[in-house]
Amino acid sequence: MDDLYRQAAEIIAAGKRVAAFSGAGMSAESGIPTFRDPGGIWDQFDADEIGTSSGLIETALKNPELIRRFLGQALDTFERSLPNAGHSGLAELEKLGRLRVVITQNIDNLHRDAGNSNVIEVHGNVYRARCLACGRKQPADKAQIHRKLRALLSAERLDLVALAKLFPACPCGSPTRPDVVMFGEPVQQLHEAYAEAASCDVMLVLGTSGAVYPAAALPHEASQHGAKLIEINPTENCFHPITDIFIREKTGAGIPRLVEKVKARLKG
Repeated sequence: MDDLYRQAAEIIAAGKRVAAFSGAGMSAESGIPTFRDPGGIWDQFDADEIGTSSGLIETALKNPELIRRFLGQALDTFERSLPNAGHSGLAELEKLGRLRVVITQNIDNLHRDAGNSNVIEVHGNVYRARCLACGRKQPADKAQIHRKLRALLSAERLDLVALAKLFPACPCGSPTRPDVVMFGEPVQQLHEAYAEAASCDVMLVLGTSGAVYPAAALPHEASQHGAKLIEINPTENCFHPITDIFIREKTGAGIPRLVEKVKARLKG
């Protein structure tokens, strides 16, 4: 195993344009359940009721207590979640000048919280508001959103009007919604993500099942343009036909160990 880390560190240290592609496994290590795995979100809630804009609105009107339960569980989870050692390791790689961009399927803002500055979020960000009229996006204050939602959920009856106004109004005066991609909606920043994948010479593939497209095609795009692929995953090598190095490890343990090897390689 140590030899795999050494080889991976040599590739990263020699790379000119290193990208990271992260999936739900990284967030799971911060206590955020995955969506598709056993026990995940879609095991507990019907995606047609919760995972689409129209379904969410209809469910809120017909069964507000189900919405209260879903939001309460989500709030409990996000209030506790913090960047883990894997997130911090990627931020350190950026500070070392070795990591150019993080492309993530996660919506939890943990890469930014950890310190990465160039983050492409193909499924959006739950702490960003998007205007329903003009499409303008603006960051939302995490602590304030948590506080307001906790108050709404603690009330005897769920106030759907107040819930719809949870995120701040757009400067144009129109209401906003969380800037997350729901079922049936197009992914975000796909052009930028593909451009980074096509131009990188090394891609770290981290904690992703490779099952959710079109994002899961990004490692293939990188490989087709000659990039070396280093995958860290505790379960299986999801991109085995194109992976150059596979490290069977959780990202919270694997990334910091890899970073230390990179730092030693740069010093040597």
